[in-house]
Amino acid sequence: MNKILMLATVATLALTGAAFAADQTPADPVHADRSGLYIGGNLGNGTDDKARMGVGAVVGYQVMPYARVEADFDHAWRTNGTGNMAMANVIGQYRIPNSTVTPYVLAGAGYGFDKFGSLKKHGEVALYDVGAGVRVAVSQSVELDVRYRNVRAIQDVKVNNKEENLFSAGINYRF
Repeated sequence: MNKILMLATVATLALTGAAFAADQTPADPVHADRSGLYIGGNLGNGTDDKARMGVGAVVGYQVMPYARVEADFDHAWRTNGTGNMAMANVIGQYRIPNSTVTPYVLAGAGYGFDKFGSLKKHGEVALYDVGAGVRVAVSQSVELDVRYRNVRAIQDVKVNNKEENLFSAGINYRF
């Protein structure tokens, strides 16, 4: 049921972004490739049987039109407890000309705590992630963000989750 709810949320956000993007004329698209700081939040879910709903916060900086750096913190509710993950990502992106749509790829590293990829007893474990997503600019300052990330432990240790596939949908505010 939670996966159906997640898919419905992602589809709604994608359609909303398309509707807002349709309001922009091709001659006057939102300048979504400007440099600067942004913050955001997201809702998501994993694909394993222990995954439930998760929330996340993002702080990032667009260095140039084709690159961003980003730090995110995720908190997930799982059937075996809660978990936290802190990651730093590098993002390569390309805004489609005369549009507000920006597909991207990401890669990063960080730590899992509690039941989010962490050691079974206690502690933390080093993680890495790779993924892809798409951003749709709604205005000069607001963009919708839908992404997929594959998260794994760096070392082969006994962890709760050897691999996590995460889907999320969120909104970012650019300063």
